Parts: sequence; C-alpha cells; structure tokens
Amino acid sequence: MVIAKEKILHLLHYMPDEIDVDEVVDQIKLTAKIDQALEESNRGLGQDWEEFKKEWLNEDL
Repeated sequence: MVIAKEKILHLLHYMPDEIDVDEVVDQIKLTAKIDQALEESNRGLGQDWEEFKKEWLNEDL
C-alpha cells in the first residue's frame, strides 16, 4: 500500500491538534486503501456492480 506524502499532510491538516496515534494510522491506511480501490476500478479490475449486488443479496445473513 502506497500513499503520497501530500495526501498524508492534507489528512493531518484537518485533524485535531491532539489525536491518538492509532487513529492517525487508521486514517492513513483507510485513505490508501480507498485510493488503491479507485485506481483498480479505473483500470477495470473491480467486480461488476450488478454481479456484486446479486451475490450480496443472495448471501445468507
């Protein structure tokens, strides 16, 4: 997982002056995962939305 320093600085800018380190790390990881998922989707590597809905709706909860 890779994230740009600029994106981390942007995240830090909008965080409170005092924040738990684990929360900072979680936000960085979440942002990196979202960026990765968007990139994969743009390259056509994601699952088809209609197939996903069918699978999700057919799962036993």
